[in-house]
Amino acid sequence: MTTAFRLKTFPEVLANMFATAQALYGDTDIDLNVGSVFRTIFETAALSDADIYVQIARLLDLRNLDAAKGDDLDALARIYGSDIFTDLQRRPANTSISKIVVGDGVLQADTVFAVDAFIGDSVFTVIDGSGFPTSGAITIDRGTAQSENVIFTRVGNVFTVINPPTGLVTSHQIGSPVLLISTRSVLTVAVLVAATTLVMSPGTGAAWPAAGNVIIERGTVFEETLAFTRVGDTMTVTPTAFAHNAGIVLILSTFGSSRVVAAGLEVFVPTSEFNAQINYRVTQPGVLLDGDLSSDLIDVESVSVGAQTRAGSNTITRWQTLPFTNATVTNPIAATRGVDRESDDVYRQRIKDSIQSLTRATPLSITTAVSGLTDPVTGQTVAFAEIIEPINPGTSYIYITDGTSTFSLTQVPFIGRDVIIRDAEAGDQRGHLGQYGPFSVPRLFTSVQRGTATSVGLNFLEDTAQAMVVNAYVGMWLKTDDDQFRQIVSNTAIRFIFATGDIPSLGSYSVFNFAGAPLVYPTDFAFNESTGDLELVVPLLIHDGLVAASDGAPPSVGAYLYTTGLGAYVQRVINGDPTDFQGFPGLRATGTKIVVLVPSVISTALTIKVIPSRGFTDAQIEPSVSTAVQNYVNSLGIGDNIIIAEIIRVVKELSGVDDVAMISPTANITIPSNQIARITSANVDIV
Repeated sequence: MTTAFRLKTFPEVLANMFATAQALYGDTDIDLNVGSVFRTIFETAALSDADIYVQIARLLDLRNLDAAKGDDLDALARIYGSDIFTDLQRRPANTSISKIVVGDGVLQADTVFAVDAFIGDSVFTVIDGSGFPTSGAITIDRGTAQSENVIFTRVGNVFTVINPPTGLVTSHQIGSPVLLISTRSVLTVAVLVAATTLVMSPGTGAAWPAAGNVIIERGTVFEETLAFTRVGDTMTVTPTAFAHNAGIVLILSTFGSSRVVAAGLEVFVPTSEFNAQINYRVTQPGVLLDGDLSSDLIDVESVSVGAQTRAGSNTITRWQTLPFTNATVTNPIAATRGVDRESDDVYRQRIKDSIQSLTRATPLSITTAVSGLTDPVTGQTVAFAEIIEPINPGTSYIYITDGTSTFSLTQVPFIGRDVIIRDAEAGDQRGHLGQYGPFSVPRLFTSVQRGTATSVGLNFLEDTAQAMVVNAYVGMWLKTDDDQFRQIVSNTAIRFIFATGDIPSLGSYSVFNFAGAPLVYPTDFAFNESTGDLELVVPLLIHDGLVAASDGAPPSVGAYLYTTGLGAYVQRVINGDPTDFQGFPGLRATGTKIVVLVPSVISTALTIKVIPSRGFTDAQIEPSVSTAVQNYVNSLGIGDNIIIAEIIRVVKELSGVDDVAMISPTANITIPSNQIARITSANVDIV
């Protein structure tokens, strides 16, 4: 019978020694009284043995995942393979990131929507428009997916959209922030070169000075800045260097030149009674364009790491070194993503999850592998991941975010032609898009004619095996064996003629009618938006071709939308990459489809009653309360509910807060599994 090993303490070891000595020599033959020589020797030996037991206990803890801590836990992770499987390594502390807006000391008017507005609306109402000029340009919902710039005229609290001419591009909820960005108008009458008169949109001239400088078509090759004098809506200018079409934008010059915000400059949240100074560094150079009261969003990253680098919106207000005189700064977007070094408890659970995830293709294995992934190109990291499986067999969706409120899938239109099948064998019907997903459904074209060239020459290709209708293919595109597309200007019964000035390759060819209608999904083909795989319903004939093409589509549409950045990297990790199976072996099971998506962001208004402690004022505690609430909500993961009790707890823990009551909402806010909660200071009302 095997007896389990048991750790012994010093008294136990000493008692065992006494018992053994007495058994061998008898109680009267050995002196074990306190202070005796024998007892002292036994006590010394027992201490040494007990110390060995302590070391053994530490060795056992080192191999015990539930007991190991600190460096011992890291050492145990190395036994499990963290040196090889880097996702098993403890995650270090991370920086926070945000976006700032730079101004030039000009007091900017701001307000919020009084009622909801919708796509296409040409009129909307704000709470208080008194600080705005009678016309100009504003930005709405800056820093969000609904952000847009609008040129307006104003009467009281009612704004009329002048540009875009089709009205609002996106919808905006009540409370959406509105910020004045410049004095702008639209040219209503086209002008020729050397013109000296510019006519602005009716009613916009009153917001312009009687004289100054106007910027025409800023940011284009036709940009020019001219001195002007103004009467009503008409400007007299120095002669134009270019012709300008009606509808182009006119901007009042403010500084005479653009102001550069260099990378490396530092801004900070100033010290208060409730927080230490938090420094952020500009990571990408920005610019405050001449004519604008504030810049576009500029990326910043905290200088230090940890959760303490998080900050609420509109709290970054100071410069370490001014980029130019009177430079102002604020952050319309909260600083998020900052985390402390992974704790023992969280790290221990992740090790367990990783071990349990070694059987791939389970929901746990996929979410565990995706969480913490960093795109090596953009540096974006998956902060939260949640997989949603279908009730019946079908498509699963994995929602990811990098923890910021502005994260989105970066999808780019493929402009041009993606050759999927270049020279088919009879019966070919499957292909694969050439970029990374997730994708939109492609515009697919199969060839309308195919064959093998029997002769080629300057600007022509012949196929004596075909009998073609004369000029039946004018305007279509012929793709030769070298994957070159040549437009057909005419054809005879056996000859295609081009205007390209070269000699096409001798070999197979296919002709495409990109001016015609593309194949219809899903009638003509099946498509996997995750992998880019597709299958035709009707197989191809020999020498046929299959092409995804942007011909005939609006410029912003392309042949299809593909994904770049973190979304594409995660999709590649999940699907695997046949061109690099060593680096991307894949996570999903054969025959399954998993599509990467970004959760939709829910912003909710929170009204909190806070009673300051004796010696503190409302004005003193409100910034820290707003930041604490933002930090709590903006650190929630996908599908994490907003818990009222947690809001009360984080606020009540603040110095200077005596009591807290939640006015609205009065119940926890349920966040669906495909959504994530994110707020700014505009969502937190402290009463």
